[in-house]
Amino acid sequence: MKDFFTCTGMVLRSRPAGENDRLITLLAGTEGKLNVFVRGARKPSSRFAASSESFAFGEFKLSHGSSAYYLNDADISNYFEEFRTDIELAAYASYFAEIADYYCVEGDDATSMLGLLYASLLALNNPNFSSRLVRCIYVLRAIVINGEFPGLPQGRNYNDAVIAAIDRIENADLRHLYTFKLTEPAEDELFRLTTDYEKRFMDRHFKSLEVLSAL
Repeated sequence: MKDFFTCTGMVLRSRPAGENDRLITLLAGTEGKLNVFVRGARKPSSRFAASSESFAFGEFKLSHGSSAYYLNDADISNYFEEFRTDIELAAYASYFAEIADYYCVEGDDATSMLGLLYASLLALNNPNFSSRLVRCIYVLRAIVINGEFPGLPQGRNYNDAVIAAIDRIENADLRHLYTFKLTEPAEDELFRLTTDYEKRFMDRHFKSLEVLSAL
C-alpha cells in the first residue's frame, strides 16, 4: 500500500518524462525538495496539466512508491500565470526557482525558503516594486537562510539606506521583508553587493541569470 501525504509546495521546474508524463521538482516545505512524477500531465485533457507547470503553488497530495514520488491530487491557489507572458518577469522568477533548487535537498525542512520564494514572486508581480530590488532581497535572504551571510564587508563606506536595508533583509520577519524601497543610488549600491555575493556563495552556472543579463 502506498503512503499518502499532503504538503504545501511550489513547482520549481517541470520537464517531460516519457510520452505523456511529467517530472516536476517540488519545493515541499517540511519535506524539502522532491522529484515527483505526474502521470498523464502532458495530455491536453489532463487535470494535472496546469498544476505541474513551473511556479504552481498550493497543496499537493503525494504518494511514495517503491522508488519515486507521485502526484495524486493538487489544490493550486496561485499559478503565477503572468510570468508566462512577460519574458523579464519569467527570467527573474526562474532565477529565484534555480536558487531554491540549488540550496534545498530532500528531507531538509525548506519551509523558510518556500515562504521566501512565494513572497518574492508576489513582490515581483507587484508593479510598484523594482524587480532588481526584489532580486537583491531574495538573493541575500536566501544566503541568510543557508547560514552563509557574512554581513556588510568591512572597510567601506555605505549609504545609510543600504545599511538599514541589509539589517531588514537579514533580520526582519517575512511579512515585513518587502515593505521598503530605495533611491536609485542606494539600489545600485545594494545591487553591486548582491552580485558580489552571488559570485561568492553560489558556485553554479544559472541559465536564467544569462537571460537576465541579456535583458
